[in-house]
Amino acid sequence: MKKVCGILSALALMSPAYAMSATDSTADLQKKIDILAKELESLKKQMNDVAEKQAKVADESESMAEKLEGVVGKSNLEFSGDFRFRIDSTRADVPEHFSGTDMYNAMTTIPGQMASMSSAQLGQSLMPMMSALSPEMQQQMGGMMQQWDSMTTDQRTAAFGSAMQQMMGALTPAQRAQMMQMFGYTSQPSRDIENDLLYTNRLRLNMNAKASENLAFKGRLAMYKIWGMETSTTTAVPFGMNGFVWDPNISRRPHDNTLRVEMAYANWENIGGIPMWFSVGRRPTVDGPPLQLKENLSKRYATPVGLGVDWTFDGLTIGYGYSEPFPGKVRICYGRGYESGFKDMYEDNFDDTDLYGVSWDIIDDKDADIFANVQLFRAADIPNYMEATMPFVVNPQNPTYLLNMMPAIESGMYDGYQVGDIYHASGVFMHKINGIDYFVSAGLSRTDNNFVDPKGLFPGLMTAPGEDENRTGWAFYTGVRVPVESLNSKFGVEYNYGSRYWITFTPAADDLYQSKLATRGHVAEAYWIYTLPEDFITKNANAFIRAGYQYYWMNYTGSGNWMGKPIDVNELNDPMNAQQFTPVDKMDNAYLTFEVYF
Repeated sequence: MKKVCGILSALALMSPAYAMSATDSTADLQKKIDILAKELESLKKQMNDVAEKQAKVADESESMAEKLEGVVGKSNLEFSGDFRFRIDSTRADVPEHFSGTDMYNAMTTIPGQMASMSSAQLGQSLMPMMSALSPEMQQQMGGMMQQWDSMTTDQRTAAFGSAMQQMMGALTPAQRAQMMQMFGYTSQPSRDIENDLLYTNRLRLNMNAKASENLAFKGRLAMYKIWGMETSTTTAVPFGMNGFVWDPNISRRPHDNTLRVEMAYANWENIGGIPMWFSVGRRPTVDGPPLQLKENLSKRYATPVGLGVDWTFDGLTIGYGYSEPFPGKVRICYGRGYESGFKDMYEDNFDDTDLYGVSWDIIDDKDADIFANVQLFRAADIPNYMEATMPFVVNPQNPTYLLNMMPAIESGMYDGYQVGDIYHASGVFMHKINGIDYFVSAGLSRTDNNFVDPKGLFPGLMTAPGEDENRTGWAFYTGVRVPVESLNSKFGVEYNYGSRYWITFTPAADDLYQSKLATRGHVAEAYWIYTLPEDFITKNANAFIRAGYQYYWMNYTGSGNWMGKPIDVNELNDPMNAQQFTPVDKMDNAYLTFEVYF
């Protein structure tokens, strides 16, 4: 167009000159007009070519948009995730205690050692203990020594083994400790242990896809590891079962750099046109109410956790939602806790461990910020240790288990045994008022023990060896979180207490060494969350720094462990209260995280 305007302007300027010039001939003028006409024709052709190209580009863009629209409509797969860097600093106090391994060795080896003595040597060895025994016990021991020289070695071993157990029960704790010292077994001294700085990385990738209007898939992959480690050894000791890495917490405890499936489940909603759904797969049973407050999660997962279940188990749910008189929903749940494999009619085999339960969101009013849930479940046919490898645990139902002890130790494996059922109830109430979140939660547990070791060496379901008791425990949990908008922060405090026989299913809890909600005793925690002042560009985006401090003071041993009788931490200098795992009576943990959600 600029060229056309220039030509026309030139013609306008030239017109007066042609009129005034008598020397320009008509032929010259016609020649110049022809040249200008050709240039105009060429320019017109170029403009037509440009218009055709623009139309072609517009057609291609429209076609591409239609194709993209089709692809997006068919796929709609959404991805999100988060990354967390965390620093922990932990100190713990280990009280004086006797080792369960030492006591097992003492009870199984001392009778054989004593069997090689004469009656005179035996009497001399037992003399320091005799005065502490009752007259009836002294008479019984005297009768054994009178027959001692006429017994075979096997008879002596059996007789002294039975007498030794009776003596242990008759003596005072101090006398029992003296007796064990006489045989070369002493208590482990009290000591302080610490890990000043431990660094971890955690990566989680979430997937969400709609297959149809009523069918959806949700999943999560997770990697969680310690800096400089490809195992969980650093965090697995000395705090008992919480340190085990197994199916319920394989993606929830620091381990290696493998991405593992933490959640994977399908939902079928609006079944038959009513607010009912069916869901199956690896369940979303972690970080639920009220734990999302401390974790600074924008929403809660499907199933509440609290004092109930924090366990990435495989199972299914059938649920129904309602809106009157207030919104809520109820779920019937089933899960497989342990698969026992093939059965053999000639052997005493395990049963599968199954979990059955009901989780009822009595009210889930998001507009009013009120949430109340009650959860009931049963864990049936529990073995002593699911999938764990213990180097000194064998099957006491096997008559030859004492003879098989060394092969079990050498192989690092064990033959387990089933111990009974656990019944559990918990509830949580959450509310937000004037921006302040608070909650209260309570739990009740009951064990149904069905295992008693006839030899009195192996424990049952929250029972000491040889005991046959059912236990009832309870727990309480509360907390509050207050926003501090001027500092772009939130500040929270929490407290929980568990009784002597409290047991819960929280091996996947996001506590580095010990699940605080499984503690038989007290735990106090304070935390501060600072949200980074960034303009986040996606709906899932967030970034914050979290600092916190936890203090545990434990009244009883075995927190989180359903095997063995919980013992008062002040009574561990008694050989009869020997511990399989290193006990802790006080522990504190300071942590700092940097977390990015995307």
